[in-house]
Amino acid sequence: MSDLTLVVYDGSGGIPYHVHTLLLVYGGRKSGFIAEQIKNQQNRTRSSSSNSKKNAYNMHRQNSSTSNGSNNKDAEFKVDIYVPPLAARHMPTFLDYLYGSSLNLTTGTAPSLRYLSNRFDCRDLHKEVTSRFIPQDLELSTAPQYCTMADELKDFELRDKSIRIIAERFEKINVNLLKWMHPRMMRSILQCDRLECGSESLSEKVAQYLRLRDEKSKANNVEEGVNSNSASAKEENEQIAPLNDEDFYWMTHCQHMPKISPQEALFYFSYGTRFPQVWNEIGSGSLKSRCLAACSYSTAMDELTSHLEYSDRNPLELYEKLDLKMKVQLLESSLVGARRLMVEKEKQFRHRDQSDRDVQLSDDIMYENNNESLASTQGNTVKVVVLGSGISPANGVYLSKVNDHASSAFANGAPSSQNRATHIIAYEKEAVWNQQRVTFVLYPVTCGQYYSQYKLGVREHNDSQTKVLYNSPTVVGASSNCIIPEQAWEVEDGSVEGLHPPPQFVGRMEQPIGSTTW
Repeated sequence: MSDLTLVVYDGSGGIPYHVHTLLLVYGGRKSGFIAEQIKNQQNRTRSSSSNSKKNAYNMHRQNSSTSNGSNNKDAEFKVDIYVPPLAARHMPTFLDYLYGSSLNLTTGTAPSLRYLSNRFDCRDLHKEVTSRFIPQDLELSTAPQYCTMADELKDFELRDKSIRIIAERFEKINVNLLKWMHPRMMRSILQCDRLECGSESLSEKVAQYLRLRDEKSKANNVEEGVNSNSASAKEENEQIAPLNDEDFYWMTHCQHMPKISPQEALFYFSYGTRFPQVWNEIGSGSLKSRCLAACSYSTAMDELTSHLEYSDRNPLELYEKLDLKMKVQLLESSLVGARRLMVEKEKQFRHRDQSDRDVQLSDDIMYENNNESLASTQGNTVKVVVLGSGISPANGVYLSKVNDHASSAFANGAPSSQNRATHIIAYEKEAVWNQQRVTFVLYPVTCGQYYSQYKLGVREHNDSQTKVLYNSPTVVGASSNCIIPEQAWEVEDGSVEGLHPPPQFVGRMEQPIGSTTW
């Protein structure tokens, strides 16, 4: 026979559990909360000769007239407690644990058991769930479920930890895991200071989240229409929280979504009309302006023009549902985008033509200098070839130089006087780069006491200052006689455009015996 009735209220009614104080108060997995209530009840009973109707903890001594059911006719105590509905569903599992059953924790049960262990002051269970299971189970794939359940249980510590995990790896998350996420929680993720996701990628994921919500709402509506008395259909439909203007505003805020993906621009342009307060905003940061800007890119324009040309083969329902004014705005934006693309292509063609001319002029200079060196030194000049550099004029044959002018190239290495004293050889190649006459210089420098390194730099015509472009790996040996590393070169400043890739091969050229021409 039980001597304690535990009534659990979840907002829809109370469920009585007939339990025993021997296990809940004195057992190996005892509840500190129940023990405290029993102690308080016993103290109140001793101090009063009459039965109290209700104490401060919703607990009173129970007689046969107030006993709930024949099995609990002799129960001595009754405790009333309120817990969230999610936690109430796991009360049987919780009580089984207190009675000695083995615990089988899962992602679906851990948050509720964590809540109940804290509510009933079961420290062993709380340690098992919080310190052992959840740290191992909480990851990107389970964080959305933890976040949703923790929010329902008002477990803010677990909820915020789950939000941080999702935000930090939002770029890689499967959006299907977020379809049951409450809009308020989705807002918290997007506004988290640890959010790691590019703007366009973020806009694609949010758009997918919104579409999944709509698809599920439509499916639930159809299911309810078929069977209006279906409790499961109503329960699932209730899980999809409504999306209001404030939610949509923060989900698409320009602070974390300054650019809309061209692939989703038309979706937002159509979907945004559901939220007039957001859609009627003006300014470059408004959602409408960002959508129109994205619609002016080639990806969006190609889709639209394909539909306009072949509407039967390429239907575009989002465009057809727009009103006439919005269609005009969209087409005007596409026209501006087409003009911008034409200007960009013209610039690219001009730059490409200029680069080709630079390479041609550089090759002509290289052939001329090579022939002159062969004629003046009978082919004794040491030559080095550079291949695969991101700067096309820097590729080709470099000729050895040992003179005062060449020594100035070693500004980034050993002092010039030292270089000349040890007869360090530099290699030069005259060329044209960015429409200017320049000299590319390959030279060694000292790196510490036992190591050396080669650098490839450039200096303008009649200028002694050399700007380093590429670095070789370090090698053992003095800079006066170190071997030029052939591969594994690196860019000096990776943030500068046009330098990548570094040279793929740098090496000396062997002069054929008896050769007088290159």
